[in-house]
Amino acid sequence: MQYLSIDPEKCDGLRDFMQLKGWQLTHQDVGQTELCGYGYVIKWEKDGAKVLLQYEDRQGKAMANIELSPSARSDIDAYLAA
Repeated sequence: MQYLSIDPEKCDGLRDFMQLKGWQLTHQDVGQTELCGYGYVIKWEKDGAKVLLQYEDRQGKAMANIELSPSARSDIDAYLAA
């Protein structure tokens, strides 16, 4: 698996992009993190490859990262470059 930190503002558009590229959403969880935070986890799968997006916002400080299979890298790189 590979790991990337990404701009949190790219997270919302990633959902639409993954759907357009034929990735199947297999898990989604949203909730409160710590005392004053918000976060979510989204997992997609396609042809045995996996992409896991983790987003959190703690009192206005957002951060996001992606854990992905090497074969998913080209799709993710294409989205991040756009």
